[in-house]
Amino acid sequence: MDKNFWVPVLLLVFHLFTASSQITTEWLNIDCGNNAPRWDKNLLQWVTDDAYTQAGINKQVPQKQKLEEMNTLRSFPNKAQQNCYALPFSEQTQRVLVRTGFYYGNYDGLSKPPSFDIHINGRNWSTVNTSTVVEGPIYHEAMYVNQGGGSLNVCIVQDESGVVPFISSIEAVPILVTLYPEMETNYAYNLVSRINYGGGEVRFPGILGEEYNRVWTSGTIPPNCTEVATLPAPLSFPENDPPISVLSDSIESMNPADPITLSIDLPQTTPQSAYLVLYFTETVTLPKPNDSRIIQIYINGQMKSTVTSEYNKCKVITVYPVTVVGPTINVTLASANGSTLPPIISAMEVFTRIEANKGDKSSSPPSSTPSHGTQGHFFYAISCICLLLLFIA
Repeated sequence: MDKNFWVPVLLLVFHLFTASSQITTEWLNIDCGNNAPRWDKNLLQWVTDDAYTQAGINKQVPQKQKLEEMNTLRSFPNKAQQNCYALPFSEQTQRVLVRTGFYYGNYDGLSKPPSFDIHINGRNWSTVNTSTVVEGPIYHEAMYVNQGGGSLNVCIVQDESGVVPFISSIEAVPILVTLYPEMETNYAYNLVSRINYGGGEVRFPGILGEEYNRVWTSGTIPPNCTEVATLPAPLSFPENDPPISVLSDSIESMNPADPITLSIDLPQTTPQSAYLVLYFTETVTLPKPNDSRIIQIYINGQMKSTVTSEYNKCKVITVYPVTVVGPTINVTLASANGSTLPPIISAMEVFTRIEANKGDKSSSPPSSTPSHGTQGHFFYAISCICLLLLFIA
């Protein structure tokens, strides 16, 4: 191919990458405990938390981290206060991704990492156990549709006498309520894992990046699997808008008779309702005319769904609700009768439903969607086209 062809293509890519950064203007990134706003290396703006909470005390962390937002925190020694952040997301039709970050770093000199709870709009979201991590931050993420009661509140709750809770960062991003369509709008959903199988970590906006501030972590490859290159259709818009870079690589069993077995650790062992999303993309190399790939999906030994892959297309399978009891969820992908090709998978997300607290009478809001999410479809299409051009070259 003529090298001159790539000059306008690269210019287009640069222009679209610059334009895509405008999507982040609706992102709220709070650097808790910091005294001044700043921009990070990914051109994301981080603001101070003074406008979002009146409680707590700003602290510096002596054990420095590469992520600047982990070098300060806000601690909450006063149990009698409402230790809450009021986030400016009040539309009833708006789903919000909220991610909270915590890094102890022995900021208080006591060498006693605390455990405490976090709540989202009065619901018991999760327990933060900072003692389980030797070094580095930990994160808790949830999806929630506000019920129109004003701001969206994230509260840090002291659940044990003498324990001082804290928080290092809060990230909140509005997304289309049509994403994750089977999530009931009168519940919140806690993220357990979001895995990119066959590839590395994917995050941040851009041509091949993430438009909703989701973090896709690199998954462990089972010993009976291999990495393969995959590609969906350039102008297709798969459910939940996964990044093209997540769909462009997968893992495949090396033998059609061998299933793929994936295990997901759960944060709690009590019975709970799980929400699983699996993404399947066919290989770049065109299968033979008589080949077929039919995959049966088993969760904890029970067959839940069947998917037939298609060349140049991403198939998305949502399995919900699934009642599970910890400590793990086992997902098995097996070839169905008549399938000549082995099972394959590109990515998987697992959530658990956050049940309403006793006395919570929230109801589902009217179904409609905000308009800002259409940008994601545009950049998804451009991403697919650019990646296809790379394969052609």
